[in-house]
Parts: sequence; C-alpha cells; structure tokens
Amino acid sequence: MKIQTSGLQLDLGESLRAYVADKLSSAVSKYMDNAIEGQVVFRRERGVYYCQCAVHVGAGIEMLAEGEDTEIYGSFDNALDRLAKQVRRDKRKRRNHHARMPDAEDAA
Repeated sequence: MKIQTSGLQLDLGESLRAYVADKLSSAVSKYMDNAIEGQVVFRRERGVYYCQCAVHVGAGIEMLAEGEDTEIYGSFDNALDRLAKQVRRDKRKRRNHHARMPDAEDAA
C-alpha cells in the first residue's frame, strides 16, 4: 500500500512518517488485503493537532477519519482507531454469509 504523509505548515520527522506507515498499513491490511493507497494529513490550530486519514481500498471504496489531540501522535492514534472501526464494519457488511450453508442432510 502506498502511503503519503504530509503536514499543513508543519515539518514532519522521519520517525512520525515511519510510525504512520507501519500502523496504518497493519491496521488496514488486517481486514482488507487489497488496499491501494493511504493519505495522512496533519495540521495544527490553537495548540491542537488534527489528523485526517483517507484510505482508498478499491472499487470506489474510500474511507475517511479524523482525530484530534494535544499531541501529534495522539491525534493520529485517534484517527486510526476510527478508521480501523470503519474498515472492520465495512468488511463485516461485505462478507457473504450464505457462501457455505450446511445442508440438513449432511448434519444427520
């Protein structure tokens, strides 16, 4: 998965970029194997950091989550929790529950 990390009027370090790449790819790939790209944007307003995460999973499926905190890592963690919840719910919704219905004759 290709991940783009940027900051609006912020200088992001390599440790934050590596942290974002590692956590985002592991959280999304846990539920969706075919994720195409992710974009994470950080900004700061009045001492509060905001993080916006967007993930393009495929076939017109794009998920967006935002988080805020007084720490930049905390804002990303909040956004990632919301994004992981969206991906998990979407995976559950798309699952085919009728794929393998056991026959009554096989059980007897």
